[in-house]
Order: sequence, then structure tokens, then C-alpha cells
Amino acid sequence: MSNRHLAVIASLSAAFLIGGIVFAISAATPLDRSASGNPLSRRDDFIDKLDRFDSAETFSRGSAEFVAVSNGAVSLTDSRDANFRHGVWISPVVEADFPFVELIPSYNANVPFNTGLRVHVRTRDTASGEWSPWLYYGQWGRTIVADNEDRPRTNFAGGKVAVDVLQLRRPAAAYQVRVALQCLSADANTMPSLRRVSVSYSGPSRDDAQREANQKVQFAGRWDRSLAVPFVPQGDAPKPLVGEVCSPTSVTMVCSFFGATRPLTENALAIYDDENRIFGNWNRAVQRAGELGLDAWITRFRTWDQVKAQIAAGVPVIASIRFEKGAMPNNPIYQDTDGHLIVIRGFTPDGDVIVNDPASKKLGNGVVYKSDELAAAWFGAGGVGYIIRGFTPEGDVIVNDPASRDKGNGVVYKSDELAAAWFGAGGVGYIIRGRNISTAMTTN
Repeated sequence: MSNRHLAVIASLSAAFLIGGIVFAISAATPLDRSASGNPLSRRDDFIDKLDRFDSAETFSRGSAEFVAVSNGAVSLTDSRDANFRHGVWISPVVEADFPFVELIPSYNANVPFNTGLRVHVRTRDTASGEWSPWLYYGQWGRTIVADNEDRPRTNFAGGKVAVDVLQLRRPAAAYQVRVALQCLSADANTMPSLRRVSVSYSGPSRDDAQREANQKVQFAGRWDRSLAVPFVPQGDAPKPLVGEVCSPTSVTMVCSFFGATRPLTENALAIYDDENRIFGNWNRAVQRAGELGLDAWITRFRTWDQVKAQIAAGVPVIASIRFEKGAMPNNPIYQDTDGHLIVIRGFTPDGDVIVNDPASKKLGNGVVYKSDELAAAWFGAGGVGYIIRGFTPEGDVIVNDPASRDKGNGVVYKSDELAAAWFGAGGVGYIIRGRNISTAMTTN
């Protein structure tokens, strides 16, 4: 078969898939999320914590059933049934630093064709000490409900999962994450692996000193700059999807910035959540970046200093915004939105925010928003952000250095200095990899 015939088949397949997605979106509403999209709001009394499991040491704290921790990741090892292999990793009980009422998990995994994973979380009530049932956050790849705990339950008397964020009616004091890895391939060498689980939890604090300490950040380098994030407008997507794909478009821009360039439509089809019929699922967005070889997770922002620290480190931030008419009067593109994703790429010397806004092909590339107006639109909608990172555009290296708890997360080392330290010591490195996945159409 010629390359031309293959291209035609691929185009037709994509067209049919897009048509099916458009029909699904128009025929039904999301299962849990309201029409407003992002369900969060501003809470000036909230503090946040980000936990990550992304090493052999942190993964080994959990329990493993037919999975094994190897080379810093959790891999499926089940050999009981050649046609369906499955195993489970469960995190240890994480005692929270403070009572929380919101929790957002995210993950990075290598998921070859005909494999997948399912994610659940449970929480322990602060007052009663009782555990919630396992609550479902979605799946990636190809999966089935293998047992009772795999069920897609999203609510209980104490709260519910609104697509990707758990909102509790009463504070919780602890949580656990459950990730089920599955393989429906007869190929014994085809196994999924999990290389990162991140959990962002949030709750109120009446302690002014605790809130100040929680939001304090130290950073070096210039924040008053504009990172060279390539601009991609939503209008580059197939016409039926243009109004739906701000999240995949923002992910496409930041992935391209770090060298993982894939077409917008491919990223959108990979990120699309067919259970909730939306493109805006936060944990699926960062998993797509992880699938392309980058490090990615969801976190919360409450102050501009927290964002400036990322820009100073060479890392753009994808922000989930929502605002009503009158909140951003100087916005030249739109005056209200029920939910939208943008890329923050820098700051002016005056502290206003330089943005790649996918909503406008004409005005969105490097548009400057007033910092107080964008704060109302972003922090006022919960301050949810995607962090996606790799090398800086200048070629310096972003590193997780375990030598320092305070400064080791995302520290930037000069490439020439690190070259002397690494290549000068023989250049020994560990390579950990999964099977390459080049298209979304074969994986999701």
C-alpha cells in the first residue's frame, strides 16, 4: 500500500473519530462536571500541598500486587493469564499536613497499545476516622472493570469527584491513591508502567502565619521576561472542535516549547475524555505530556510570586481561568468565560502577565493581561495550573536534585557547568523507557 493510500486512510479515520466525538459532545452532558467547567472558586484562607511519588524510594512505600518497583517506576509483572494481566499499586496512607477538602491527583505513565491504567483515591474523614470508598478519577488507554474496587464510583455521602477534582463536604486528614495497571495484549513483553503520581490537596487555615509560610517561595533568576513558547491557536483544530480544545492547544504549545512537538488534533484526540465527553480533563492533559516524554503534574497557585518562580526557572504555566463580565475589562479577546486554559509565558517589568491565549489567532500570541484582572480570573477560579517541563529553551537543564528538599525541585543548572560535572565524570546515565507511542488514535 502506498504512503498516499495510508495518509488517506489515516485522514478518514481521524475524520470519523472527530465526528463521533462531536456527536457525543452534542448528544449528552458530562457525567459530573457542570456546564461552568472548572468547579473551583477563590478561597483566600486556603493553603495547598503537593505530594509526589516518582522514585523507587517513594513508590516502595506503597503496596504492590502483581506489580514491581524497578528503575524508579511501577511496572506490571502479572503472568497469571496470557490474555488479561492486571496488578495494583496502592500508595501508603498519607497523613496530610493539614485538613483538606479538595484533592487533585495526576500521573505520568507509559501505556503501550492494548494496555491501560485506572486511578482511584480514598480519603479518611478528620472527625470520624472513617474511610471513603475508592473514588474514580478516570482511565488512560484500554481498560476494563477487573474487580469491585475498579468500579467508576465518583460520589459518596461526604463528597464527589467532579471529573478531576474531589470536593469534600467535611475535612479529611489522610488519603491513599490506587492505580490499577492492565494489559489486554497477548504480547508478554507489552506492559504498562507508572513513573509518577502527584497529589495536590487544599484546605482552609485560620493561622495567618501558616498561610504566609505556605505561599512563600524563594527563587533566583529573572521573572520579567517572555519565554519563547510557540503560539498555536484553537482555530488550527478541525472546525467542529475549535470551541472545545483550549486545554489540548495549551498543552501543544508547552510541549512544543520543550521539543515534544505533535499536531494539535493528535494531542486533542489523546486528551479527550470519552467518559465525561470533554477535552478539558486536567489529569489527562498532563498525562499526554508525560506520554510524550516530559514531566508533568497539576498543582495550585495562589500568588504571582509562585508563578514568577516558574518563569524564572524557564517553565511556562498553563492556567485554568474562569470569570464573569466586568472582571477583565482590559481583555482584548473576550469579556467572560465559563472555563478556559491559557499559557502564561512571562511577565513585563511592571508585573503584568504575558500570555499565549489560544482563543484568538490574531491577538493571542503574547497578549498582555493586567495582573490584578488575571488574578481574579485565575486565583478566583481555584488557581489550578499544569506544570510541564523539560530542558529550558536556552539549553540549560531542569533537574530534580534529591540533595535539597527546599531547592532541589526543578532547580536549573547551567548546561556547561553540568556538562563538566557529568561528562567530566565519565557521562554515566540510566536510561528508563517504555514503548514509543506516536499517535493518539491507537492508544485511546
